[in-house]
Amino acid sequence: MTHTDPITLPQPAEDAPESIRHLNTLLEALDGQLAGWAERTTAWLAATPRITSTAVDKFIRPTVESLLRQPGSPFAGAGFVANLGLLAPDRSYIAWWQGDDLERVDALANFSPQPVSRYMRAEWFRVPVSTGLPHVTGPYIDLLCTDEYVCTFTHPVFREGLVAGIVGMDVTAQNLEVVALPLLRVLGPDAALVSDAGRAIVAVTPSVDPGDAVQPAPGAASYRLGRHFTAHTAVVPAG
Repeated sequence: MTHTDPITLPQPAEDAPESIRHLNTLLEALDGQLAGWAERTTAWLAATPRITSTAVDKFIRPTVESLLRQPGSPFAGAGFVANLGLLAPDRSYIAWWQGDDLERVDALANFSPQPVSRYMRAEWFRVPVSTGLPHVTGPYIDLLCTDEYVCTFTHPVFREGLVAGIVGMDVTAQNLEVVALPLLRVLGPDAALVSDAGRAIVAVTPSVDPGDAVQPAPGAASYRLGRHFTAHTAVVPAG
């Protein structure tokens, strides 16, 4: 699959509760922001004869600044990670910032004597690069950046038909909870928003924490949301 292939996101059924429709709109907005950024980055890569670290920073940072400093931003960090060979043979490059002060994340990794950065082994990089598809990782404790529970949304970008790297955004579980919890409460005391990997992201019941493995309770209704999530009207521990 390439970046030109259209992907239609699933929609909640017509009889889905209004809270589900609202939550789906919020999650689709995150998907849309990331997809738009990936398209712009792919177009920039195609139009730039020689990709350098300075050029990457100059192109990527304004979008990151806009994402992190927009009013009510849910984003804890955002940026770009280059695939091997984009800037130099057998080398990667990271242009990632976090927080309101736009702190550069692990810039020393770009000068490491190791040709392959640790980021290239991370799920949020490895999966979209290998599949050519958007991906959400988490929730997980982001020990590399925020030290909080986050979901990392990543999207491949392309150059000459090959995956040239990824753009991505970190959203904390806490920020997702702010928007999702009131909508999930409408569904019931055991409702939860769950990742494709079966991990709770936001749950109404305090007995379920972000990252817990859960499954729908018997008789629960389930609603597919955005590209990567499902809301269940009730969940129980998996297994």
